[in-house]
Amino acid sequence: MDQTNIDGRLIVVSNAEPFQHVFDEGEVKQEKRAGGLTTGLDPMMKNSDNLWVAWGRGEADFEVTDDSEKVVVPDEETGYTLKRIELTEEEVDGFYYGFSNSSLWPICHSFPHKALLNKDNWKTYKKVNRKFAENVIEEVEPGDKIWVQDYQLALVPNMIREELPEAKIALFWHIPWPPWETFGIIPWKQELVEGMLGADFIGFHTSWLVHNFLDTVFKLGGAANRGEGLARTDSGSAIVRDIPLGIDTDFFKKTPDQAEKAEQLKEDFACSKLILGVDRLDYTKGIDRRMEAISTFFEKYPQYKNKVSFVERISPSRSRVQEYKNMREKIERMIGQINGELRGERWVPIRYFYQQLPQKELIPYYLAADIGLLTPLIDGMNLVAKEYVATREKGMLILSEFAGAAETLTEAIKVNPYNPEKVADALHQAISTPEEEQRRKFAKMKNKLNQMDIHWWRDRFLDEWELSIHSR
Repeated sequence: MDQTNIDGRLIVVSNAEPFQHVFDEGEVKQEKRAGGLTTGLDPMMKNSDNLWVAWGRGEADFEVTDDSEKVVVPDEETGYTLKRIELTEEEVDGFYYGFSNSSLWPICHSFPHKALLNKDNWKTYKKVNRKFAENVIEEVEPGDKIWVQDYQLALVPNMIREELPEAKIALFWHIPWPPWETFGIIPWKQELVEGMLGADFIGFHTSWLVHNFLDTVFKLGGAANRGEGLARTDSGSAIVRDIPLGIDTDFFKKTPDQAEKAEQLKEDFACSKLILGVDRLDYTKGIDRRMEAISTFFEKYPQYKNKVSFVERISPSRSRVQEYKNMREKIERMIGQINGELRGERWVPIRYFYQQLPQKELIPYYLAADIGLLTPLIDGMNLVAKEYVATREKGMLILSEFAGAAETLTEAIKVNPYNPEKVADALHQAISTPEEEQRRKFAKMKNKLNQMDIHWWRDRFLDEWELSIHSR
């Protein structure tokens, strides 16, 4: 949707900011934060009076803001206004590390046994959501649209609605929405859902997530019309739609330099077939189970020893949380054991990297890998699967059936990530697939990715939101 088609400004509200400022050799430097959201919304936000409200967590973020904590990003000529919210250490612990990531994250990913349901964290979560809402309320002008992003800010829509009954508010939920039996564990479930239903329009990645959300509304005593995608409680109502997040497919078109680096990687890894996994360190990614599947693969198909290598790239995440430190240690022990038992003179079964890489530097790895192995235990989407397909003309994608991307990438080999034998069999199938069939499958998947890219996602969301406003 063109900016000219939007009445008023667009106000995006998110936990993560699109740009941050850091100190670099005594000077303040601006950095673009990685993520599909920034990629998708940046083009529309630029050259306008649009506003982005977010938590400012860069070390030099508040060195560059004005008296209203605002700064123009990325620059004065093509920029938009970023309003930063400052959080205390106590608020970060209770809101971000506490309720958002120790309560909502495990519950929504169907790991209720990992959830910490702490009343003090809930109070801090509400306090910070109120802080976000108040910062938006003081900025809203007639005709503006307010687009809230994700689970960290579930209460913001209704907090704004209470103060501005006529406001146009939407919410996109970027992670899974669990079955009622799991979500219902949360003591404050009613308040969370009513907070979300302050929005006119709510988006999820897939149809089954919409189904789970509507079921939750019904179980809480509200009305849920699955045919029309309508959720209603006494506090509010919203149209609910599945609109899967896409990627910037143009960004992943290879360059000669990237192709050359890919060739070098293949040579360095000394194997005839290269299989790639790219993950953030998190228990939802099932990396330990993937290691178990790799071990099973070499036991069941010993003919691939000295021929097939796996590359596992893990981005650091929540490194201050003890569970994540333990998880990393377990994964590294498993990799060490497999490599210790199987490695040859030059051949190493698993090449492991614990390092954050910019998206552009991942492209040579995508190009080098004959097979993408992405087996999260559950994932709202898994954009890495889409990035891998977008980069190549052939290859094979092995994808968890519990990843949101599996609903679109139907040509992938779908696996149950809890079943190491079936993952091992899928690897054998992928290696054995003729090149002609690989190209056919990739052509179909790439066509879908091009049609449903990040710009399609943005425009589709805004169009459907506009329709929902007019239908009320």
